Amino acid sequence: MHIYDKEFTQTELPMTKQEVRAISIAKLMLKPDSILIDVGAGTGTIGIEAATYMPQGKVYAIEKEEKGLDTIKLNADKFELKNFELIHGKAPNVIPNIAYDRMFIGGSTGSLEDIIKHFLTYAKDGAILVINTITLETQHQSLEILKRLDFKDIEVISVTIGRAKKVGPYTMMFGENPIHIIKVIKSSSNKN
Repeated sequence: MHIYDKEFTQTELPMTKQEVRAISIAKLMLKPDSILIDVGAGTGTIGIEAATYMPQGKVYAIEKEEKGLDTIKLNADKFELKNFELIHGKAPNVIPNIAYDRMFIGGSTGSLEDIIKHFLTYAKDGAILVINTITLETQHQSLEILKRLDFKDIEVISVTIGRAKKVGPYTMMFGENPIHIIKVIKSSSNKN
């Protein structure tokens, strides 16, 4: 079920906005029994919403920042998720070494290539990887790594959301930061 931003407990940490979340989750093409690794979970909004689409599946949310852990726990508890596990630590070191079919990367703290290599090692053939980037440098780095590892059909979209706000008697549109969403599918031709 789609969850609106106002339904999440929010703190000072940035949150993936609901429109970007909807597109990112759609790109993951989740199945009811998918196993999703949510790397750089932040406030947990991607993994928590994804868990509602996967009643027989499971989300492993990876977050290294202490300040994000309490917010993620509050939100996971609020939605009474039984298929959501929060793991504190830095990826890829704490990612479970299990077979999975979906990975979302919202933050990588300089370990992007190693995280993608974990995906290549443990994800099933046909698994989907979605990476959200806010900076051009991270987008460029992501594309370079994916090309070097022989990913084919690299899909990249740019999403810009504007929100209407009242300014006196007028309504103006105020833009959010553009987000770049990258999607690839693992195949036997990928290098590791």
